[in-house]
This record gives sequence, structure tokens and C-alpha cells, in this order.
Amino acid sequence: MSPPDTSFGDAWESLCYELLAAEHGGQGLLRLRASDGGIDILRRPTKAAFQCKSDERGALGSPSALESIKSLLKAALDSPPVLEWASYTYATNANYTGGAVKSIISEAASLGLDGGKIEFLGPEHWDGLCSRHAALIKDRFDFRVTVTEAQVVEAFRKARYYDNHVNRFADLISQKPLVLKIKDNWTPVELDIPFARELTVGNCVDVVQELLGVSLKRTNFSDPGTSASPSISLTVDRHGQSFRQTIGELQTASRGNELVFWITLVWKDETEEAGLDERLHPSELSAVGLTRSILTESQRRERTLRRAEEAVQCMIWNAAIKLKGVLR
Repeated sequence: MSPPDTSFGDAWESLCYELLAAEHGGQGLLRLRASDGGIDILRRPTKAAFQCKSDERGALGSPSALESIKSLLKAALDSPPVLEWASYTYATNANYTGGAVKSIISEAASLGLDGGKIEFLGPEHWDGLCSRHAALIKDRFDFRVTVTEAQVVEAFRKARYYDNHVNRFADLISQKPLVLKIKDNWTPVELDIPFARELTVGNCVDVVQELLGVSLKRTNFSDPGTSASPSISLTVDRHGQSFRQTIGELQTASRGNELVFWITLVWKDETEEAGLDERLHPSELSAVGLTRSILTESQRRERTLRRAEEAVQCMIWNAAIKLKGVLR
């Protein structure tokens, strides 16, 4: 029986192991469970080594280049002959920055390793495997997250409400609690949130945004020369609700219909100076600055919205996992 995972990193490594076993078969697949011996998982038939690196911020984060290089050094210099490997893959829940990828490849070259031996499999790859093997790993994801009053109060603080408002909201929630069941339009995650009838739809949207880790900052996509940002609302039957109405008024009007935290992407056919740069997948680095001229406006729009949607979905999944701690 495998020992339980006690950290986010352990949980990520376990998920990668199960997905690799489902995709390629478990025969000859070893999970080493060493304290950074450089290799976390080894597929002995193909001599493929995997190092699992994760960031609790998910798509908003980026794995550490320094820690990744340390793992590579361990694998290259310290691994016993029984762990002989032919390829070395970083399995990550967030993409490396371009600079980090270059540093890792440079270090590999200094160790005499062929650049082709180093691979990067980021969140897009693992998201695809999760979708393909959903039935196998569904027990790892409890899509319903029961939020505590303390987490709601902390969400108000993160949303930069004044302390006197936060304290008043906390009293209202504590004295007259009701539970709001809120889904989003991009994932199966459902939040059970303790709230109060006197608070507004706008208050609710602010809390859900913080709980799900959805950043409204505009992101620049360098190769198509575009940008995108999310717009958020609370809907009933796909109709946006006024931020000013109270939750009590909303409940009366909605008659128990489903509440959805609705995310819409707004794209621009240009980058913005104040925008954040996309965390590029290593395979896309060579395309930077080259593709805008050969893409039509429709293709630029499609590429931008697809990447932005993937990024937001990663934000939500990682926030839900962190809230609940259900990824074992």
C-alpha cells in the first residue's frame, strides 16, 4: 500500500504517476519516492525519467529553474546504474519562463547531455491526460468544495475590503448564515459558500473571484501579438445579475435556479504595455515574433482565446485543489 501524500508536491507526483500508468501501462513504471534524488518516476522499458515540479499557484506560477537544475544534476551525476535513463522530462503544473528553459538547456549542455534528451510537459499535456482518463482519476477530484466562514472572510480581505466592512460582513455571515451553491461556466467545480442575505451580488462575485484564483489582469501573447483578460459576473439562466442587488433579493427572484460565476474572455488584436506576459510553453519559444504575420485575424483570435481559457481553467482547478486539499 502506498503511503499517503502529505504535500501538494507529493499529490502532483502521484497524479502524474497514475496518468502515465494509464497512458502507457504500469509495467516497468517506478515511482521512486526519493527526497529529490533527481528522478521521481522512471519508465524502465524506454528509460524515460520524469522529475515532477509543481507550483501551488498553478498557471499563475512558474517552476523554479534553480530547483529544476539541481534535480537534473542529481539525476546526471548521482543516479546509480539501475536508474539509467535516456530522456529526462520535467512534468509540471505550470509552464517555465523562457529564461528558465534556456538556463536548464544550457546546464544540460554543460553536463554533456544532448538537448533532445530534455523534455518539458506542462499543464496542457496533463490536462489532456486528465480528460482522456477522467474515469480513472475522478476519485482524486471532489468537484464540490465546502468553503468555511474563515475562508470567505479571508477572501474579502484579499479583495481589499476595509477592515470595518470585513468585520461587519463576518458578523452577518456568522449570525444569519445561508449556503450559496455556485458553479462556474468552464469547470465542474462547485462551491458551497456561507453567506448572508444582506450582502450583495457584487460582494459575492468578489469572494468567488478570490476563492477561484481568477486574475482579471490582461495577459499578452507574444507570438500572435495579442492580449486577453477575463470579465466576470454572476448569472441565473445565463442572465447577468446586477451587482447592487442583495443576495436575498436574488434568491427571491431566481427561485432556486442555478447560480453561475460566469467568465467571459475579452481579447484585443494587440498587446498592452501594462499587460502580463504569457508563460510560454517551451515548444512555443521558437515561434515568438514569427507567427503574427502569417496568421489571419480569425486565427489570432482563436489562438488567443484558447490559450487564455486554458490558463483560467488551470487557475480554477489549482485554487479548488488548494481550498479542499482533495488531490491525494
